[in-house]
Amino acid sequence: MPSKVPDDDGGYSSYRSTPAPGISFFTPQQTLPCGTAILDEENGITEDTISPVFKPLKIRNTVFQNRIFLAPMCLYSCKDGMLSDFHVAHYGQYAIRGVPLITIEATAVVPWGLNTPQDSGLWSDEQIPPLKRVVDVIHSQSQHAAIQLQHAGRKSGVTPPWLGLKTVPEEYGGCGATVKGPSPNPWNENYSTPKEMTEAEIWEVIEAFGAAAARAVKAGIKIIAVHGAHGYLIHSFASPASNKRTDKWGGSFENRVRFGIEIIRCIRRNIPADCLLFWKISAVDWLPPGEGWELEDTIRYAPILHKEGVDFLDVSSGGNDRNQKVQISPAYQVPFAEAVKKSTPGLVVGAVGWIRDGKTVEEILRSGKADAISIAREFLRDPNFVHRVANEVGTKVSWVDQYHRAPIYGKNVESTTSITADIKVDSGVTQSHEKQLQNKVA
Repeated sequence: MPSKVPDDDGGYSSYRSTPAPGISFFTPQQTLPCGTAILDEENGITEDTISPVFKPLKIRNTVFQNRIFLAPMCLYSCKDGMLSDFHVAHYGQYAIRGVPLITIEATAVVPWGLNTPQDSGLWSDEQIPPLKRVVDVIHSQSQHAAIQLQHAGRKSGVTPPWLGLKTVPEEYGGCGATVKGPSPNPWNENYSTPKEMTEAEIWEVIEAFGAAAARAVKAGIKIIAVHGAHGYLIHSFASPASNKRTDKWGGSFENRVRFGIEIIRCIRRNIPADCLLFWKISAVDWLPPGEGWELEDTIRYAPILHKEGVDFLDVSSGGNDRNQKVQISPAYQVPFAEAVKKSTPGLVVGAVGWIRDGKTVEEILRSGKADAISIAREFLRDPNFVHRVANEVGTKVSWVDQYHRAPIYGKNVESTTSITADIKVDSGVTQSHEKQLQNKVA
C-alpha cells in the first residue's frame, strides 16, 4: 500500500513519524535530538539554571545541544581505507545516545600516511560511499559528524596496538620504504626510519589534505578536523625535537608551523565557507625546557590557527618524542586548554584527557577552563556517558524516541494499548496513551 505523502496541515505527523530529512534510508526524525536538556520554565528549569554541560554551544551557525563530544579514536578496522558495517554500528551507538559531535577516526589523506595498513583513508573517491553510510546514520539522529584528517608521518606503517605497534613488513601491506617525515629520525626502534620529505612531497601532502576535505564534504560532512598532535606529521614538523630541517620548512618557529598553516589554507580553499574547521594540538612535548614544543609555542600558535580559519582547538599533549615524561593525573591536560582559552579570545577550546565523570566535566565548563569536553576511552567503556553525566549533574535530557518504552525518567511503559487484567497493575507502570507521550520528553 502506498505511503501517504505528508501534507501541509500537519495531519500526517499525527499518525506517522516524519522522516529524518536528507537521509538515504527511513528513520523517524527525533522529537528532540537525544541528549538535549529538558527545560520546564514553570518549575524554574531554564537554560540559565541547568548545568553548563547541557547549555547548547554555538560555533558560528552550528549548534551542539550539549558539550560532550566523542573524540576521534583509531579502530584499525578498514580494508583499503574504507569504513564498513562495523563503523556504522560503532559510530551509530553514540548517535542514538546523545553525543552531539561524533568525530570519525584519524583518516589518512594519502596511502603512505596510514598509521597502520588497516586505518581509514580518504585519498580516493571510492572511499566516499562507505563514509557516507556512517555519516547518514549520525545525521539521521540529528547529531553532527566530523572526520579527522591526518598523515601519520614517521609513525606510519605499524601494526595495531594489540599486535605490538611494530613495523609491518612490505609483503603484509607495510610501507617502511615510503615512511616520510620532516627529518630522518625514527620515533623509536620499533618504527621505520623515515626519509626526509622533499619539497614536492610536502606540497603533495598539503594538496592531499584539501582533496580529502573535499571528498568528506561530498560524503555529507560539514566539520573537518585535522590531527596536528601526538607526533604525527603536522606535529613533527612543528616541534624542534623532530624537525631538524634547515630550509623554509624548519629552523625558526615560523618555518616549522608553515606546513600546518598551508594545510589549513588548502582545506579552506576546498570546502564551503560555512564548514567548520577543528584542529587537535599537543600543547607540550613533555620534554625538558628548550628541547621540544612548549606551552608558550602553543599560546603563540593558537591565534595564528584561529586567524587562518580554525574554529575549534582541541588541546591534548605529548606523543612526539620517546623521551617524554608525561605527568598523568585526572584531567591533567585541562590547564593547557585553560591557558589557550585565556590567551586567545574568540577561539572555541576543547579539553581532553582522563576526564571520566560528570562532576569533573561540569567543573571544567563552569569555571570557564574550556568550552567543550572531548571524551575518548570513557565512551568506549560506557556509550551512555552523556546520560551518566546528566544524572550526576542533575539535568534531565531527552532520550531517543524509539526507546520511549524504556524511559530514563518517569514510569515504565508496559504496552501501547490499555492493560486489562484482574490483577492490579504495579504503580510503576504507565498505562495511558497520554502518559506514554510524556515519556518522550520526560
